[in-house]
Amino acid sequence: MSTRSSESSVEVNLTPEDAQEFQNLPLLLTQWKRIQEEKHTLVEQKRVVTEQISEINKRALVMEAMIMGTMKKHSIAALDLKSSKARAVYRKRTTKPQIKRKDMLKHVTDHLKSEEAAKGLIEFLDAKRETKVKESLIYEKVEAE
Repeated sequence: MSTRSSESSVEVNLTPEDAQEFQNLPLLLTQWKRIQEEKHTLVEQKRVVTEQISEINKRALVMEAMIMGTMKKHSIAALDLKSSKARAVYRKRTTKPQIKRKDMLKHVTDHLKSEEAAKGLIEFLDAKRETKVKESLIYEKVEAE
């Protein structure tokens, strides 16, 4: 099969597989566009639900603070909730946050007693970190002007 471009007189010879790919392209694009639009609708619904969950979480946090304050004040470790056959348990635990690159460099410098050695170690660790390449196809809806 051969096609001729309207802008130039270059003739392109297509293999049967290439011709089949070009025939399938409009159908694939139509289906992909429909899926992208469905996804956009679902993302919008997710945004609304996320906002509702956020509002509920804010109210729950205020209530939790009030309940924990009362439990701490009166040294109550757990409350039985008979109506739901459950318990409200006050638990305290200590965790450490992630360490930032700047703080990591400071601590490694303190330990190694050399800023150059610390920078070298940080660069070495950074170079050993795994990298991933992601490719994507983006659907952009053109707004009518």
